Amino acid sequence: MEALFPMLEEAGCKVGIGVATGADKVYIGLMDALDVEEDRKLPLAMTRDLLTGRIEWRGYGVINPFTDEGPLVDLAKYPRLKRYFEAHKSLIASRHVAQKTPANWYRTIDRITPSLARRPKLLIPDIKGQAQVVFEEGVLYPHHNLYFVVSDTWELRALQAVLLSRLTRLFISTYSTKMRGGFLRFQAQYLRRIRLPLWKTVGAPLRERLVQAAIALDLDACDEAMAELYGLTQHEKQMLAPKTATTENHGA
Repeated sequence: MEALFPMLEEAGCKVGIGVATGADKVYIGLMDALDVEEDRKLPLAMTRDLLTGRIEWRGYGVINPFTDEGPLVDLAKYPRLKRYFEAHKSLIASRHVAQKTPANWYRTIDRITPSLARRPKLLIPDIKGQAQVVFEEGVLYPHHNLYFVVSDTWELRALQAVLLSRLTRLFISTYSTKMRGGFLRFQAQYLRRIRLPLWKTVGAPLRERLVQAAIALDLDACDEAMAELYGLTQHEKQMLAPKTATTENHGA
């Protein structure tokens, strides 16, 4: 696989991680309860919103102290935001990122880019036993426990089917340190090493099969479409199949 196909980002996909604030108790809360200006908060995707394999948003948001252009907002122009931050200044000003640049004491560790919330993306929790890859249509901003994949080339639903397949677990289990209970780390450095055919090489019928398998969350269909995508032999498909214990009945 590594010899035949390019890595995920070479195939036109980008992997990133959600926002780290350094003080989630201040920056994150129920949207309606965050007492700041409406344009200073974004709906947030968190791991617990993904438990069913689909987005079930619980109403949490993150405060965004950055302008769309990049710099921090002027607190003088946002009195509610200023009042909120000053009420929690002892906590957020004590963070390393704030002490390093005291003038920017109210920034989050990572810069928030609102355009990411508006972009369709795949969300992947860090620690899982199996790949959990959830399609998000372009409303929520990812939390720092979630990795995201975006692409201007690959159809995201088709890519979701590939990442849900057993082949993805094989890639990740090859690169990742296995944790207690057989859990794997689906981190950016491992996701980027997954091999992926170029989208232009995928025929229309297979594209549709991949998309429909992902929409239905049909993991067997994802595996079947993935096997065709990578040109797996029957023997290779059997190697990927889950191992099941067999018993023989030697009785009457």
